[in-house]
Amino acid sequence: MANRHSPTPGSGGKGTRAERRAATRQDARSRQAPRSGPEPTILQLGRRWLFPAVLVVAVIAAGGIIASGLTASPAPVANIVRPVEGQATAPVTVAEFSDYQCDYCGRWAREVEATFRSKFIATGQVRFEWHDDAWEGQESIDAANAARCAGDQGKFWEMHDLLYTSQNATPNTGAFSKDRLKALGASLGLVTTTYNACVDSGTYNAAVRSDTAISSGAFSGTPAFTVNGTPLVGYQTMDELTAAITKAAPAAPSAASSGSASAVP
Repeated sequence: MANRHSPTPGSGGKGTRAERRAATRQDARSRQAPRSGPEPTILQLGRRWLFPAVLVVAVIAAGGIIASGLTASPAPVANIVRPVEGQATAPVTVAEFSDYQCDYCGRWAREVEATFRSKFIATGQVRFEWHDDAWEGQESIDAANAARCAGDQGKFWEMHDLLYTSQNATPNTGAFSKDRLKALGASLGLVTTTYNACVDSGTYNAAVRSDTAISSGAFSGTPAFTVNGTPLVGYQTMDELTAAITKAAPAAPSAASSGSASAVP
């Protein structure tokens, strides 16, 4: 499993960062020489209090701006529809959270997914949802966008499979450059003028980033799955998936109450 997070380094030193700063400030104060000379004049007093007063006003104004920003509604993101495979009435929903450049994601797609589809999706037992988790870099975003562009012509899953058989061992080294993505689209028989324009403009980039933000908030690595909401993180064998699906099936909601989950909340 590829992991997107690095360990957090220790703070080091004695005491917390705040305590060390407070000690430094106190030491600096103790070394200051006492003031001498006549009492300050009215003009000097005015100058002494002018800057703090201006600072207070600035802080209040900044606070108002920040508060306004916190209460503002986020800009809506269009085109956030997750690709789905299988019958809407399937008793179990399996969701995958994945990146097209992730090595273990590619291994799962090449080694397990075909059997998973034939055993569970084709038989009506599982509804399969795709969630982008394009954290590996720009080529991950471009590849995810290209898959959605192919989906506009009814070939999302074909492009999905082709991307996973076209990976480079090292991410962001040209496997999913825009020219390569266009060539992959042509090999699937897509209408290239429409598809290429979608690839060039990044039509679904915002949707991919939004889906990635949701996925990365839920999982620390890829691939990851949920089976009727129960998480499974990492490469899953057929035996592991079969056990999870079998366990989830008796508790699955009825088709009437399951609803649709194809759109991002």
